[in-house]
Amino acid sequence: MTPEERKKLDELVMRAFTLAYELGTNLDELHREFRELRFKTKDKDFEAALINLEHAFFMTAQSINILKEQTRNVLIPARKAQTREK
Repeated sequence: MTPEERKKLDELVMRAFTLAYELGTNLDELHREFRELRFKTKDKDFEAALINLEHAFFMTAQSINILKEQTRNVLIPARKAQTREK
C-alpha cells in the first residue's frame, strides 16, 4: 500500500465512520418518535403500520452496523502492509 493510498484510506474510513455515527443517531431519534406514536395510538391499523415502519428502522440500523463492520475490515490489509514495512 502506497502512502497516498494509506492517506486516502484513512480519510475515507473517517468519513464512513462519521456518516454511520450521524445516521445512527438520527435514525435512533426518529425511531423513538415513531415508537412513542405507536404506544399512544388506539387505532390498530395505524399501530400495525407503525410496527412495520419500526421493523424498517431496525433493518436500516443493521445495515449501518454492517457498514461500520466492513469499514473496520478494510483496515486489516492496511495494518498488514504497515507491519510488513517495519
